[in-house]
Amino acid sequence: MRKQLLLLLLIAMCVWSCSKNGPEDKVTPTPTPTAVDSAGFASFKIEAKNNSGKIAADLNCTVTGDSIIAIVPEMTQNNKWVVTFDTKKTGTVVKVNDTLQTSGTTVTDFSRPVIYSLTSATGAVKNYTVKLRVFTGLPVLYLTTTGPVVSKDTYVKGKIDIDPNVDVEQPINHISLQIKGRGNSTWVLFPKKPYRLKFDAKAAFLGMPAAKNWVLLANYDDKTLMRTKIAFEYARRIKSDFAPQSRFVEVVMNGEFLGNYLLTSQVEVQENRVNITELKAASTDITGGYLVEIDSKLDETNWFRTTLKNLPMTIKEPEEITAPQLAYIKDYMNKTEAALYSADWKDPNIGYAKYIDAESFMRWYMVNETVKNQDSWDFSSVFYYKNVNGKLSMGPVWDFDLSGGNCNYSPSQYFIDWYTRNGLWMIRLAQDPAWNFKWRAKWAEERPKATSQIFSDIDYYSKYLQLSAAQNFKKWPTLDQYVWPNVVWLGTYDKEVQYYKAFMTQRVAWMDANINSY
Repeated sequence: MRKQLLLLLLIAMCVWSCSKNGPEDKVTPTPTPTAVDSAGFASFKIEAKNNSGKIAADLNCTVTGDSIIAIVPEMTQNNKWVVTFDTKKTGTVVKVNDTLQTSGTTVTDFSRPVIYSLTSATGAVKNYTVKLRVFTGLPVLYLTTTGPVVSKDTYVKGKIDIDPNVDVEQPINHISLQIKGRGNSTWVLFPKKPYRLKFDAKAAFLGMPAAKNWVLLANYDDKTLMRTKIAFEYARRIKSDFAPQSRFVEVVMNGEFLGNYLLTSQVEVQENRVNITELKAASTDITGGYLVEIDSKLDETNWFRTTLKNLPMTIKEPEEITAPQLAYIKDYMNKTEAALYSADWKDPNIGYAKYIDAESFMRWYMVNETVKNQDSWDFSSVFYYKNVNGKLSMGPVWDFDLSGGNCNYSPSQYFIDWYTRNGLWMIRLAQDPAWNFKWRAKWAEERPKATSQIFSDIDYYSKYLQLSAAQNFKKWPTLDQYVWPNVVWLGTYDKEVQYYKAFMTQRVAWMDANINSY
């Protein structure tokens, strides 16, 4: 009897407990989440069968996030391609600029980055930026001339077709021009020639400001292909005066692939180059507008040697210099040299500081000394400029193929010791304690970032140029051969880059250790 009462009591308590919880208090099971419908590419490729005669094999493109990037290994000026793609969800609509895209059928122009917009059946939207580059991924310059380019004195007429390879904006892709050879030993000794381009009208070029005159540097004796580029970028970081802009490009002339080149600005007085007052024959103020080069070859029409140290000075601009103008700049250079070697040469009012912009000299010096540039020691490509009523300044920096341990006939091949300092004017400046103090301060200022960035630049460009270097040395198989004046020839592109980076690492370390003994 007692057991029956206890059972009834338990049942009553359960009923009371259940009735106390209303419908809103009931715990409902968590529903299993359903998959969210999304828009997106599952694959994206260029099939040979749909692009007849343009590629030899199918090209699978890399889809990363909202970017699709691929390099078509063949060189072609036809940037229109048929793409084959799969989407993640059936029913997804694919458009480019509101034009419906059909996989394996629609022809699309990839001269510039293309935005693909995908919309799923449920309205989900995803955009992809697609960049298709050709050959090595670098911009390609197609030069066509009316005849062979065999002289560095005589221009040949022609045109240039510019494929920026979606690398930069290029407003005008077809430009009339003239072309001739340039350089000295590089023109005479090497089969891969450097060139000077002269547009019929000023035009922007691969993101660089508009100008008529441009230079294609061949870098035949620099097997890293990058020594000049690294020095230019370093110079720009430390604000060396008018340091050139440059771009790596592939060059094709009259249908023949010529290899990797560095496109850069011509050293000239111009608003986007050496931006000083242009000196004309009718100018009444002749105190400025001069561009002068130390050049042992003396291959300009107007030149002179300094009175005291016999330095060879050539007049780059003005090209049509008048007798009074030539007399003025010759006198100014001689007065500068005389002040440097006078008894009161350190006096800030009557010594060398009266004639030169010491900061400008120091920035130029820093670039050349750091990379130990062979030609920076009173030989050639040492540029000075003088603006109206201004002091003598140095720049632009130029000509670095024989820097970074790439010259076997002088002390520049070794990472130790000061080198550029031994120039006739530079060695005198190095004897001034005030100059030395500023130089050490400048090194301390730039060393942590600007100078250290050299090594990151080397790593970056060695990867950037991998495909281009492979094609260049297929055209010019010199990696296992001595090319004047190489210190080493190591057989592979990567080993050449490693040698250069090791040299620069040792060079900067030596300068760190010896900066206080300057």
